[in-house]
Amino acid sequence: MSALHIALALGAWFAFDVVAAAETALQPGLYEVTFTLEMPNVIATGVGPGTLRRCVTADDLRTGNAFGVLGDNPIRACPLKDYAISNDRVQYRIECAGPNTPFATGAFELAATSYRGVISMNMGGKNMTMSERQRGRRVGACP
Repeated sequence: MSALHIALALGAWFAFDVVAAAETALQPGLYEVTFTLEMPNVIATGVGPGTLRRCVTADDLRTGNAFGVLGDNPIRACPLKDYAISNDRVQYRIECAGPNTPFATGAFELAATSYRGVISMNMGGKNMTMSERQRGRRVGACP
């Protein structure tokens, strides 16, 4: 493969990156994210809040890695399915492998420098549901 072909391929890849990021209002960058875990029908009304900082890249927006489960939860390792992102919204399912396994749905609202959403989880064979609420705000560029 010639240097010209490599340069064209890299140019196309970078152009795709910019287009994918431009399709959503949310700007890549460093985000401070607050998350809480809510469990209905449990005496304690919630766990958290937890706060972390994370770098959100154009690739994270394209693949859904920007909107996964943040809390200490086994469903965190399960893959996203039917991930769809638009200018101001994200939706997906989480589906773990095997019988009686956890599953979830995620829905987020996006703005230029912030997002908020909820991941509603069912813990599979157990009669347990919970929700993780997230609020993220851009605090600068990624280090």
